[in-house]
Amino acid sequence: MLNDTTIFKFNASISIDRLLLHKLTNMPQRFLFLYLIFNFACINTQAQDGTCVSGNCQEGYGRFEWKSGEEYIGNFKAGKMSGYGVFYWQNKRKFMGNWKKGKMDGEGMLFHENGQINKGIWKANAFVRLVRNDFSLSKENILNAEKELLQMLIDRPVMTQIVQKEDLIWQWLCYKMAGEEVHAPIYWQEKADKNFPIPSGVNAVHAYPTQKSDGRVWVANHLTAEESWAGLVYELHNIKNGPAFQAIERDAKYFACNQKEYIMRYARLEYKAAQETANFYHTIWLPYCNSKGIQTKPQLWFHYLPDTFEKWARSFKNKNSYPWHPYAAYYDQIAKNRVKNY
Repeated sequence: MLNDTTIFKFNASISIDRLLLHKLTNMPQRFLFLYLIFNFACINTQAQDGTCVSGNCQEGYGRFEWKSGEEYIGNFKAGKMSGYGVFYWQNKRKFMGNWKKGKMDGEGMLFHENGQINKGIWKANAFVRLVRNDFSLSKENILNAEKELLQMLIDRPVMTQIVQKEDLIWQWLCYKMAGEEVHAPIYWQEKADKNFPIPSGVNAVHAYPTQKSDGRVWVANHLTAEESWAGLVYELHNIKNGPAFQAIERDAKYFACNQKEYIMRYARLEYKAAQETANFYHTIWLPYCNSKGIQTKPQLWFHYLPDTFEKWARSFKNKNSYPWHPYAAYYDQIAKNRVKNY
């Protein structure tokens, strides 16, 4: 996330549907790990809630419909969904995959009503991890990235004032969103939801792709065109630091770093992303804007950044501001969780 003085980061998970329970476990201050658990209690009471409309819904292949409008087509054993089958919700979402004793168990695909598809592994209704194909910067990935960027421009039309689809910067963005840096696609996130919380007072946010969640990027909808692009570019640089951010969280959890080390390690990584953003400004953004006759605001692009992290760190004198805010509170919460767990 990017604002004038403070950069926040977190990780978020995918959205499922109204039958999905979100169990928040080990909620670190930088990365939010969401373990997704489906609650199918209503499905397992078939006799009371629905009817077998065709086939054999006890031992074989059949079709079962619930009074609420949900539907399952597939294999049954002992009256429960077992084997391969498809479950349909009223909201046009569906799960296609393996079942055991009435619960999702094994590999399957979750189809969202917006067209997104998540392929993953489930165990007794608990979401275990996403399954991704071996990554390649393919034409298909780049075209999908372009679709995400086009949707971003629809949601944030002010951004069209500077960058157009035919521009060189657009091509740079397509490669980054296609996963050139993180080896996984990055999706546009239009607004906050239960699985992608956005703190107040920030301009941009990213979510690093993990085994349980897709990569995401968001920029606020109240910004100027250049503020929006600066936020997006910064997040596309900083998302590469995801594994390093996770390592800091693990070290804090297992007593491998104290509060000051925790804070400075975060700041050092963000300094690296800020450096890359400033370099982007001087080598790509400024020449592009000059060619278009567009005035720029270099302060949005970390032009003031000292040439070493140590020089930058010497400016951290106010412990009520960055980087102590917010990371001191984040570390303190980890410490509290350690005491609770022991």
